[in-house]
Amino acid sequence: MVAILAAGCQGLTITGESTARLRLRIAGEDPLSKGVVKPIPDTNKMFLFIKGEAGDTVYNGLYGERPAELKVEAGNYTVNIYSHLQTLPEFDAPCWSDSKTITLAAGSVTSLAMVCRQSNGAMRLGFSPEFRAKYSAYTPEITDALGTVQYQFSEERFLYLKPGNIYVRLTPLATGQQVPLFSKLLAAKEMITINLRLLQGDSASFGGGILIDSTSNWQTDSVFIGGNDGSTKEKALTLERVREYAGLKVWLTGYIIGGDVSDDTLRFTAPFTKETYLAVAATSTERSRDKCYAVSLPLGAIRDSCSLVRFPANIGRKIWIKGTVKESYYGSPGVDPVTEIIME
Repeated sequence: MVAILAAGCQGLTITGESTARLRLRIAGEDPLSKGVVKPIPDTNKMFLFIKGEAGDTVYNGLYGERPAELKVEAGNYTVNIYSHLQTLPEFDAPCWSDSKTITLAAGSVTSLAMVCRQSNGAMRLGFSPEFRAKYSAYTPEITDALGTVQYQFSEERFLYLKPGNIYVRLTPLATGQQVPLFSKLLAAKEMITINLRLLQGDSASFGGGILIDSTSNWQTDSVFIGGNDGSTKEKALTLERVREYAGLKVWLTGYIIGGDVSDDTLRFTAPFTKETYLAVAATSTERSRDKCYAVSLPLGAIRDSCSLVRFPANIGRKIWIKGTVKESYYGSPGVDPVTEIIME
């Protein structure tokens, strides 16, 4: 690693009438982590971007092609270095980067060490023969905040993703509805392999259970997804999984916890003023806004029986909802339109 980095360890001096100077040094983390090798790129081929506090660009180009000296005024500057900018999920594309803000004072010399860390994570899927046979009419998909990429059954590479919530689904090759499999919170530097296989004794019928074994460099865990697929009231999905079903029409179950919803607040107690929707959550005691979801109440029998303006005593009741999950409805995932509601 020392040999790799040696070519990129020369400093950059920034001078002006105030004789402010910046010296850069690039370091790297140990690329070995429990047997997974993550090669560090040549730092001379990494991109260097320096801008002032007013947004003016001081330098934007390859680190190895930076000039020996740049004229700037003393002040605050942001320094970014990165191997490449990720705009979509990509195979075999680890991102190495660092970003720091510094103050260059008149007549001073400022040294800045940039530490190259892997800033994205990666996921690799494996499938048992039984799983492939059962879902041969589907294609796996992996989604992060940047987009969605198909992950073929024959694929063996790591797919590099933006850290955050990752969703894995099966998409029909012809007609039919998507099958959400699981979601996982991915952190930077995580390299996760997830093997999917059918539960013992699972039939070839749609909606059977899936057992997911998840092993990463840092942890081993297991996630079980049962046979509930949201197809009927009896197979209603709990609201913890609502984000996985964006765009799909399913049955969900939870509790009425409030109304008068906005993007960042909602009312948990009467009086209520809005008849067009209510708020639900996985538990009757939930009060965190990001775990409470708005449900549309269409004009007619549903609104007449579920409106909190008319029936504030419905707070706390268990509810089953059939409708289409929207990715964003009053600031969070929600259900709109709704075709059926049943209360306990």
